[in-house]
Parts: sequence; structure tokens; C-alpha cells
Amino acid sequence: MVFDTLFNAYPQGDVTLQDFVTALTPGAPNFMLTLTTVLITFVLGFLVYIYSFVLVDREKSGPYPLWMHTFYCAADFMGIWVFLAAYQNYHHFWFFLLGVIGEIVWVSFEFYCLWRAVTYERKEIWGDKVTLKKAIFDCCLQVLIFFVSLNLLRVELHDTSMFKFWIFTQVIICSVPGLFWEKRGTRIGASWQLNIVLVLVAIMSFNLWNMWALISPQFFSLSNNPWYYFVGLVTLMFALRGCYIYAKLPQKPKYLPDGSKTIF
Repeated sequence: MVFDTLFNAYPQGDVTLQDFVTALTPGAPNFMLTLTTVLITFVLGFLVYIYSFVLVDREKSGPYPLWMHTFYCAADFMGIWVFLAAYQNYHHFWFFLLGVIGEIVWVSFEFYCLWRAVTYERKEIWGDKVTLKKAIFDCCLQVLIFFVSLNLLRVELHDTSMFKFWIFTQVIICSVPGLFWEKRGTRIGASWQLNIVLVLVAIMSFNLWNMWALISPQFFSLSNNPWYYFVGLVTLMFALRGCYIYAKLPQKPKYLPDGSKTIF
């Protein structure tokens, strides 16, 4: 019975754009809880990228590998058009406009981090002999393959809102940085503050009252989709492991050679 539930059962419902309208219309059941959860989740999503460009500006090294920037750039660029279509087709519902604005902001963050990658981090990522033009070309190729592949995945999932796909962005942002820092072997380009944000992202994304479950319970509730919560436990474990890895790395100097203060 347990085996069948885990490996042969699928959510009976699906995620629809109407779910957002139903859950996020003032007066809906649990409206304030859902709205608060959505806003906190969005703020944490902005923070993971704010820390990225603050760290790379201050310490000349960022917290994420290059492919994460190109992946998120492609995903969020796709999201602009998904939410724009939803906004036009669902009577200009406010959340879809918020989604468009949020995705534009995220893409702007990602473009900025990619620019810093090809300038400040080019030698670290590509080595001594790669030109700026070649580094930019490599980034464009990565964004292209991610964009077409993620659109294929979205279509195959019949994910009209990107809500199913979005959760994988949460898994990646919480699990990959610690592995990256472990390989890199330094605290430069990362911080305790970012570690705390990543743990909070995992908790907010996968607790029983997460944004996904509040908006589309027929697809994301524990009873309908236990794998979602198994993934959440593993994701939280990776986020906490990232804290452990960071704690083991050599201490940062308080000041960099150019006199800039490092970020705690």
C-alpha cells in the first residue's frame, strides 16, 4: 500500500490559473494567510539574488555557479510571458501583474550577475585566456538551451502557471550553493546571512502551509502529493548541510585587499 502510494499514485487534481484567482481574491477563505505566505516567499526569492550581486560587487566572487545564473535567467524570462498571458486572459488579475513585475526584476538581477560573472569572475570561471566576447557567447548559449528545454518541460507538464516548475527552482537554490562552496573551498563570495535566507526558503517552500499548497491544495497538499514534502525534507537537509560546509571553511578576512569590508 505504501509502495503503491509513493510510486504509482499521482495527484488527482491539477494546477490551474483559476486557482490563483480563487485563492488570492480578497474575501476568499484563508486570503490573508495565503497573501502573507506569497509575499514572504517572493521577498525571500528576491533576497537570494540581492545577496548574489551584493557579494559579487563587494567580494568580486559570487555564491552561485554560472549555470545557475543562466538557468534562472532563462526560467524567469519564460515566466514574464507566462504571467503576461495570464494577466491578459484573466481580467487583469493583480497577482499575474505582480508575477510579471517580479519576473522582470529577477531577470534584471540575473543579467547583472551574469555581467559580473564575465567581468569580475571571468578568470575564475573560464581561466586566463577567455575573452569577454567568448564568455558572453558562452552565457548566451547556456541561456538558449535552458530556455528551449524549460519551455518543453513546462509544456509537457501542462504547466500553464509555471507553478509546478517553480518548485524546482527552490530545490536548486537551496541545495546547490553548499556543494559549490565545498568544491571552491573558500567563504569568499558567500555569507552566513545568505545561508540563513536559503534555510528560510526551504522552510517556506515546503512547510504544510506553503504557497503552493495554499493556492492549489488539490495538487500540493500532503495527502495528494507526499513526494513534494519528501523533496522538501531533502532540500532542507541540503540547505542545512550548506551551513555546515560554510562553517568548516576558512574564516574570511574582515577586510579585502582593496579595503572593502567582507559580508558576514
